[in-house]
Amino acid sequence: ETAVLAACSGGADSMALAAALAFEAPRLGLRAGGITVDHGLQAGSAERAREVAGRLTELGLRPVEAVTVGVGRDGGPEAAARTARYRALDAAAERHGAVAVLLGHTRDDQAETVLLGLARGSGTRSLAGMPAVCGSPLH
Repeated sequence: ETAVLAACSGGADSMALAAALAFEAPRLGLRAGGITVDHGLQAGSAERAREVAGRLTELGLRPVEAVTVGVGRDGGPEAAARTARYRALDAAAERHGAVAVLLGHTRDDQAETVLLGLARGSGTRSLAGMPAVCGSPLH
């Protein structure tokens, strides 16, 4: 059975994605799980991650994981957190044999990515925003 994971911060966009995946996956013959990443950057973040994992479990997603990561300093705080998060998501996909990890991004997230990139001086590369598909197939 093909497995897919929903990455979930607990925000409205990623919770909507997780709920949609939980609803649609059984109809498509997919096994659907969820993962939330605790960057450990704010007080109470571990408790928040446990709450998000509980909400994912209530949606019927299996397996569900709350993963804690260490965030470095390379590229500034946002880039370092993103790098740590994507590494954790890749590792979770491998652990659970998932062919994909779905991320919920809104147009505001795309605009923020472009603006942050331009502010950092990455020039026209920033105009692409976030790609629709990132990485390579696991299998």
